[in-house]
Amino acid sequence: MLTYDDLVGGLEDAWLAVGLHEHAFIESVIPTSHDRTCKVELFPEHDEPLTSENIPPWLEIGFTWSAVHQMISEGREIPTEPLDLTWSYTVTLLGSQERNDIEMVRMFQRAVQTAFVRYYPAEAAEMEPVAVEVRRIYQSEGQKLQIDSIQLVSTTVSDIFEQWSDRDLTGLRALLRTELQLAGAIIANLSDVFMPRGRGGYRTVDAA
Repeated sequence: MLTYDDLVGGLEDAWLAVGLHEHAFIESVIPTSHDRTCKVELFPEHDEPLTSENIPPWLEIGFTWSAVHQMISEGREIPTEPLDLTWSYTVTLLGSQERNDIEMVRMFQRAVQTAFVRYYPAEAAEMEPVAVEVRRIYQSEGQKLQIDSIQLVSTTVSDIFEQWSDRDLTGLRALLRTELQLAGAIIANLSDVFMPRGRGGYRTVDAA
């Protein structure tokens, strides 16, 4: 049976294996529903100290362990509900950019697509481009608002139970390793595209 600790331990082993490390590990419990949530912010290696000028593309993984999941882990014979992992990738760019939103979104999508082709070529051939949200953060300069930074954010969801057919813990760890290898490749591709010099610059679309 899969337990909450099995999942968290498997994820941690996987992200360490691919060279990511956590900046935040947040767990919480909702007593009324018995839901337990976990969110982890994962970063690649980076220069210290981490500032707005050198923040690399990073990943947040989150999931909710429900009362149903807990009962299943305790051996109760009840229908399985999805166990969704949320993967949220963030790229931060300083100031205004020469490229427009469409160009930046396409660069982001191409970086993700390239990683999927490497690890899931069959699925990549049929997948739609990932949705990317463009967020602008402003700061006041006297009476004017200036763009301080731009964030590109893309969030996807995967159901562990849907992919984990054998229900074997060794198989689970192999699955999580592959998922984090994909995540690591996405982060590396995003870094190559948007931060080739480590300062928020980026290559042209053709070189991405």
